[in-house]
Amino acid sequence: MRITVLGGSPKGPVSVTMQYVEFLRTNFPEHEFIIHQPAHEIASVERDQKKFDVIIGDVRSSSAVLWAFPLYVFTVCSQYQRFIELIGERDCSSAFAGKYSAALSTSIHFFDHTAHNYIRGVSDDLGMNFTGSFSAAMDDLTKPAMRRNLVSFFENTIAMASSGISVARAYMPIVSKPGIYVPEAPAVTVKTGAKKTVIVTDGLEGNLGRMVARVAGAMDPSPEIIDIQTLDIKGGCLGCLRCGPANVCAYTGKDAFISMFREKVMKADIVIYAGEMKGRHLSSRWKMFLDRSFFNTHQRVLPGKQLAFLVSGPLSQNFNLRQVLTAYAEWQNANLVDIVTDESPGELDKMLDGLAAKAVVFAEKNYVQPISFLGYAGMKVFRDDIYSDLRVIFQADHRVYKKNGVFDFPHNHPFRNIFIAIFAAIASIPWVSGKMMPNMRKFMIMPYQHLVKIRIRQ
Repeated sequence: MRITVLGGSPKGPVSVTMQYVEFLRTNFPEHEFIIHQPAHEIASVERDQKKFDVIIGDVRSSSAVLWAFPLYVFTVCSQYQRFIELIGERDCSSAFAGKYSAALSTSIHFFDHTAHNYIRGVSDDLGMNFTGSFSAAMDDLTKPAMRRNLVSFFENTIAMASSGISVARAYMPIVSKPGIYVPEAPAVTVKTGAKKTVIVTDGLEGNLGRMVARVAGAMDPSPEIIDIQTLDIKGGCLGCLRCGPANVCAYTGKDAFISMFREKVMKADIVIYAGEMKGRHLSSRWKMFLDRSFFNTHQRVLPGKQLAFLVSGPLSQNFNLRQVLTAYAEWQNANLVDIVTDESPGELDKMLDGLAAKAVVFAEKNYVQPISFLGYAGMKVFRDDIYSDLRVIFQADHRVYKKNGVFDFPHNHPFRNIFIAIFAAIASIPWVSGKMMPNMRKFMIMPYQHLVKIRIRQ
């Protein structure tokens, strides 16, 4: 069988992900693996139509496609996403239609599910038969059991592709298009006072541009607007990890991104991100913005800020993207003010006014809503890995995590653990348990009964 591998790492063949691909090629010598690195070579792939056509031609002549990629900020890297955008822009979807596809990723399991959902959605949109995902931890290839599991995964992929069976879609096509938004002038403007607001957008035209202008006009003084389409950004994250020891990026001094992010975004009180949906995500330019912010590595750089999103596009049909945006806010420990889309143009003025008003009120009160599983569990993944294996590279993270008390492991509280162990032993005695269980509800609320009488508001 002829299999085209589409590499999704900016590092090309010198990446952990590609070692997994080479392992598969070693174990399946009876099949032909055609390997391309569109993420690594995106500049030339986009510029040179012939180079792009070679990749598409190999896809067209193959029976299966393997999407092989590392995770970059909740999904794939911006270079890979740009290649996926080119497939649609150059009307090459027919080369993928009816082919079998599978996804192979490497990560530390921080939102690997949203990355795989994205690729599954892309495969469904291209009319492919998606056979499954394999989300590997970075070091899984060193483990015999995981090597066997990877072989089994690919055997299943080959078997399904050989059988010619159809695979059910997981994601229906995104079909609805918002109507034209015609804003009215704000009747009232919200005074932001000393609170600084910045709007970061990837466009100033169409509905998105009008949404940006309308929310900016609803705030006094008017927020600073940064258009990342015209911002000097030399390229996407390279995955070089030079930022690990001291948050010094390979692009430092070479473009305007880092100084803009530090001076504008990180120093704002209210941050509004505005973008247009492109397929299953915001634009690849927006993804480049998010990826490049990784010069801060795994550190929260927007804590306590008011964060909102303006999205042009049918976000209600793209739950995976909504979860990514929500998770981004929660992991940053920012307060998610709102996510406003242009799906109901007639109601947009009121929604944008509400977003502006809420952002200012929350900023004045320094309000941050408690994080849910998305932010809590995500930070625990980073906590564990930065404490152990990743400490070698991400030394800056380790210093910050240690200083801010992120390493809140249970074993750091020996006296509490001793008390819990003693209490658990006593509670396991049958006659004690027999007395406790009928009164468990009362025991559960005992620590809180004196707290409910505390007055904070006078």
